[in-house]
Amino acid sequence: MIDNWRGPMVVLHDHLDGGVRPSTILDLARSAGIATPCDDPGALARWLTIEPGMEFREAFSRFDLVISVMQTRESLRRVAREAAEDLAADGVIHAEIRFAPLAHTIGGLSGSDVLSAVSDGFDDARGSGLSTGLIACALRERPPGESVETARLAATHSTEMVVGFDLAGGEVGHLASEHAAALAIAAEAGLGITVHAGEMDGAHQVADALDTCRPARIGHGWRLIDDCRVDKGRIVSLGPIATAVRDAAIPLEICLTSNACLGLPVRDHPLRMLFDAGFRVTLSPDDRSITTTTSSREHNLAATLHGFSRPELSALNERAALSIFGPDELKRDLSSRVTTGWDSTPLRLVHMARRSVWETSRSAGAYLPTEFSRDGFIHLSALHQVLSPANAIYRGSSDLVALVIDARMVHEAIVWEDGTGTLERFPHLYSALPMEAVLAEVDMVPSADGTFLLPAELVRAVRR
Repeated sequence: MIDNWRGPMVVLHDHLDGGVRPSTILDLARSAGIATPCDDPGALARWLTIEPGMEFREAFSRFDLVISVMQTRESLRRVAREAAEDLAADGVIHAEIRFAPLAHTIGGLSGSDVLSAVSDGFDDARGSGLSTGLIACALRERPPGESVETARLAATHSTEMVVGFDLAGGEVGHLASEHAAALAIAAEAGLGITVHAGEMDGAHQVADALDTCRPARIGHGWRLIDDCRVDKGRIVSLGPIATAVRDAAIPLEICLTSNACLGLPVRDHPLRMLFDAGFRVTLSPDDRSITTTTSSREHNLAATLHGFSRPELSALNERAALSIFGPDELKRDLSSRVTTGWDSTPLRLVHMARRSVWETSRSAGAYLPTEFSRDGFIHLSALHQVLSPANAIYRGSSDLVALVIDARMVHEAIVWEDGTGTLERFPHLYSALPMEAVLAEVDMVPSADGTFLLPAELVRAVRR
């Protein structure tokens, strides 16, 4: 683990039954008289872990054992408390934890009993410093009527316990649209909607979810790369599905190790390409025990295998903070804690201007666009933010230039503020930009539809 890549993390995608401690599974199984494949926590941890190439049904049988020991109030409460404690110990400050409540009613508990027990477990862990949100899951492979039942249960408890509703389970052969009625009930109740899509099946699953379920977030979503054209490790054009997701700024709940367990090596994951193309990616562990990972490990993998810098990892967590299913006050608080905790203002920023304005202004020895007299500031962006204003403000422009700015030369004039529309923090320069602060200039050439992607030269200039 590289400690330099650690900071306060916000988790959007964590399955309660996928993160149970092996020692706890053994304790609960003994108490319930349930047989386990081995009696040693280390051996059970190895048995639980899904391996690449494992047959789908065999892989997900791991959950069957875990769920079988989570059928009482006491077991659910313990598992929830320990999940919160483990996430907090790893450096997570807020986590949305999801599970399918109806799967835990086999022993006679009602759905409300199940939700209450899990909520009590989260309350027991408040001393850890972690805040939590609970997401109720329905499963694609189960009858749509069961999903409706889950949605109604979640809606009943939407004010005191449940913040969101998710459609999980096996994608292949099961469209999200089959469960649209359940998702509509959850949305009507004010719950945040997220849908597993583009994980085990193609980008068409994302399109189906968008068309019929209108999710605020997409679980995984990495198969959107199938709707992109890639050249030399970079996305050079987007298809209609990928364009819809990016333009709507729908967050993707990326889970590197989980995807690797199902056959996509972490090194080959399109995380970096999606990030560089302007998708709102976030990082989560998914199933900590079933895939043997942690949130900090996921960040370390992004850093070591995909070259994510500390400012970029901070950006992933700020985006996650602003994408939670919760009140704006909590989003702002978490965002502030993330940016303060990572303390990672980028060393190189980007300003976009029309080339005619830039050419005219710099002849005076300092860049001060005419917009300054109207707005009172020059707008700068971190690299991951460039595409948001480019596509919102300059779409279709054929004379846009990106100026790479040495932030160290203008540090005292930079104030980080909430950006309009994107809910991200943008630095603003409240004075003229000195010419010596401009390290490079790169033409931003629009695609055929008028939208922009990051030029490779710009990426190299900023990350140099």
